[in-house]
Amino acid sequence: MSAVPESIDALARGVGRVMRLPTLVLVTLASLASGVALVLAVVNVLTAPSLGVGEIVVLAVAVLFAAPVVTFAIRRRRWLRLSASSTGPVVTTELLSPDDLADRVEEEMRGQPGAEDVRVVLDAFTESQLPAGYGQRRGAGRFVGRFLGSGRLGLAGYALTRVEKAQRALLVAAGGPVRAPYLKDDLRLSALALVGTLLAIPLASLLAIILALVLLTA
Repeated sequence: MSAVPESIDALARGVGRVMRLPTLVLVTLASLASGVALVLAVVNVLTAPSLGVGEIVVLAVAVLFAAPVVTFAIRRRRWLRLSASSTGPVVTTELLSPDDLADRVEEEMRGQPGAEDVRVVLDAFTESQLPAGYGQRRGAGRFVGRFLGSGRLGLAGYALTRVEKAQRALLVAAGGPVRAPYLKDDLRLSALALVGTLLAIPLASLLAIILALVLLTA
């Protein structure tokens, strides 16, 4: 039996372990910022002497900031749950970093359909300063920025196309969505939601500050 499905399972679990804490911090900060902005935007609408276009636009912007945060939080939780409970024999990952697991998947998929897309995406993944061990973590923002802007991937649109092709290849190699349910969700949407979550922290915070000042001086 091919070892590719087990290696892909191990890589998914390794990525989940490494990114669990940074993404939890990210989701918490983004949820706080976008939540406060959304509440203040609703209060701004309810307390306006006459409802105008400005209040509606501000509310729409607050909802726009909150949407990717909710999406990423759901996708993150689903990935962690499904990768942790993936079927098949468990490959020990305590002594293998995600970099090593990515190299193993690349090697075992060599010659299979979509192997080149998988290689490009996983190489960009490891070059984005993903930690060599579980004890050394870096910010998710730096990871995503360097991942989407990697020299191998080029522009974000091309990167997302590569991600789609690589996901399809990995899904086939892993045995399909039943065997690897963590690969069922479109990873392009997850990546965009992650970028939106990163942007929501400063932008929603700024919106919340502006709305607070407007409400206090009204």
